[in-house]
Amino acid sequence: MQFGHVPLALAIATYDWSPRTAVFCLAAHMLPNADSLVVRAGFAKPSFHCTVTHSIFFATVVSALVYLVSPHYAPFAMVAILTHYMADIGSTVGQPLLWPFHKKSYTLHLFEDTGYWGWGMLTGYYRQPMSWLLEGTVIVFFLYRLSVVTG
Repeated sequence: MQFGHVPLALAIATYDWSPRTAVFCLAAHMLPNADSLVVRAGFAKPSFHCTVTHSIFFATVVSALVYLVSPHYAPFAMVAILTHYMADIGSTVGQPLLWPFHKKSYTLHLFEDTGYWGWGMLTGYYRQPMSWLLEGTVIVFFLYRLSVVTG
């Protein structure tokens, strides 16, 4: 999933709808993709993307750290990161959800991986019908949640 990450994160934020929660959920939801910045900076190989930062262990550690600062936002961190994994698990790349205990990557193989950066990644992803179905569903869910919050 590409642009669909934004409405997915905002849908989570609707459970405590405020600008602060929206920004927090967006940041937490996108945090697993910080690994692509490490790759772009040249500190890691492209194969590093969708590894350690896409594990339940990572989500747990981040949520625990958030809990130390704000117990209220810790569940939002956990849900935001886990839904990021749910959005990505359809890719052929797979997710090492049980890392460091098990290195197997899990995938639903719903759409082909088209990379982690750039125009080619976007155009390749959006040429696949499943991408439109998945992202459309996320947008509909976000609009539903928004309607619930705004009455």
